[in-house]
Amino acid sequence: MKIQWKFSAVPCLVLTLAAASLAQTAAAPVSQTLTAAEREKALNSLQATHDAFLKSISGLSEKQWRFKPAPDRWSILECVEHVGRAENGMFGMLTTQMVPSSVAGDRSREEFLIRGAVDRNQRVAAPDRAHPVGRFATLAEALDDFREKHRRTVAYIEECAEDLRSCSMQHPVVGPCTGQEFLILMALHPARHAKQIREVRANLGLP
Repeated sequence: MKIQWKFSAVPCLVLTLAAASLAQTAAAPVSQTLTAAEREKALNSLQATHDAFLKSISGLSEKQWRFKPAPDRWSILECVEHVGRAENGMFGMLTTQMVPSSVAGDRSREEFLIRGAVDRNQRVAAPDRAHPVGRFATLAEALDDFREKHRRTVAYIEECAEDLRSCSMQHPVVGPCTGQEFLILMALHPARHAKQIREVRANLGLP
């Protein structure tokens, strides 16, 4: 499997895969829902990234969460707003844009995504529609929005009856992917930005 990465030092550091990496030979998909083990794994991942994200922003003053490391970099408040906007947008795509696929998902590619989705050495631009727009006056308001969007994602996975591996869709950054791959990227997105926030904390001299 050949993977290509695109690099760009811009605010949102989201994983990009070349669309050509989906052109692989695979067995015909077998229709099934998420297994109990897969559902539990997805829910555990969502919980772990949720907790890591909240932990990364604990104990901050207003001055600290408004601090920008550089004029072209996001503050912690802006990062939190972005994560909520991205979760909302990706949820809409996951629940409305999946179509049946004639090619089964490649599980080795899923493992690659799990390893690479939080690798901040790979930097690409977020879609404009996911950029922060100053919607929230306080960090608490932005966090409430993130929690609301995250609870909705968890509820969907708890009841999901789709065979995500036999569905395909378009990720706003990665391009063509299976529903399962899309879910992996969606679940790990807050953890990626938790790392970004840790870097901002380091610039502020905070643990």
